[in-house]
Amino acid sequence: MKLAVILLILATTYAYTIVPTLDIDLDGPAKQRFQPAVQLILNTYGYDASFGAFFSYHNETTFKHLTSKDYDVLATSVRTHWPQYAQELEGIVEAFNRTDVTFEYMAAWAYFHEIGHSLSVNIKECTAILLQTKEGIIHGRNMDQSPDAGRLLVVHFKFIKNGQYIGEAVDQYWFKTGFVTMFKYGVVSLQENWRYGHYLPLFMLLKKIAAGTTSLGWTFRHILDSDINNFDDAVTYLENVIVACSQYNIVAGTGYNQGAIISRDPISTYPTLFFNNTGLGNDQFQYMVQTNYDHWHKDPKGDQRRTIAENLLANLTSTMQNELGAYSVINTYPIHNEGTFYTAIMNVATGRFNYFGQEGITPFNDLE
Repeated sequence: MKLAVILLILATTYAYTIVPTLDIDLDGPAKQRFQPAVQLILNTYGYDASFGAFFSYHNETTFKHLTSKDYDVLATSVRTHWPQYAQELEGIVEAFNRTDVTFEYMAAWAYFHEIGHSLSVNIKECTAILLQTKEGIIHGRNMDQSPDAGRLLVVHFKFIKNGQYIGEAVDQYWFKTGFVTMFKYGVVSLQENWRYGHYLPLFMLLKKIAAGTTSLGWTFRHILDSDINNFDDAVTYLENVIVACSQYNIVAGTGYNQGAIISRDPISTYPTLFFNNTGLGNDQFQYMVQTNYDHWHKDPKGDQRRTIAENLLANLTSTMQNELGAYSVINTYPIHNEGTFYTAIMNVATGRFNYFGQEGITPFNDLE
């Protein structure tokens, strides 16, 4: 209880923006599910300062490379293979009510990560830490992106099915109807990180999408919506689902040693890292860290986030081997950096899902 109060104080004191919360009834009409979120952001910040700035930035770095035919392929695939998500996207388009936000454009956003990999777009970093404690596995998550306008898009969602709350998510990508940070009650916490691995040329990527390959964000939706109800089944699904881009899936469950870092690639396969084969920590205290580089290689000299986080975790005192300790690590520069949009501290064993809108931080020399 004390930790929850401390984290609440941190959230209200240091948050860059207040992250709004909305319910989504998964049994309700698909078109209506995300419309309140679009309207909330537009009413609060206006289009130009929020979605407009975010879309404009990624149009220049990513979507301007697509042809009208490419957009048609993406739209047709979503409508053909993913009718539920297509209806949700149609509802989002209706909520925008703008000629420049079409279904074709939102279908491209649904595959934003896959297209970005194909075009070798330089996406910002993200960090995951898994800390095994007496109170369960604490899952810390930083989401880093650009531009700053994306901070205004971060929304916290609570999902309802059969009249019961079944999970939560916090994200700025929700308008593509997929999520990269999710929490299914009593089952798993989930996070996706960008991986600098193999990529598919755009023409090959579009062929895979046309054949029905899922969007990265929809894999977590599947775990939320389906009868996957334990850690092992979630890991098995994420290890085997066909993917169209390189990625890391970080998963934590409710039981001892139920932590995993799954390295995926559209071409090659890699072994999953579990607590019992990390070599980090001891029987009572274990931890894992994943940024954007393969954990079997050393950190690049220019990005030492994983090394720094591992060193900080290794030196946590026994009184800090908890959610507050996890937050102190993930809130340290450069783990928390200029591009950090939000932080989540999750523990499926206790049912706690804490989230914080974050301000970007930059080091400075206060002696000058």
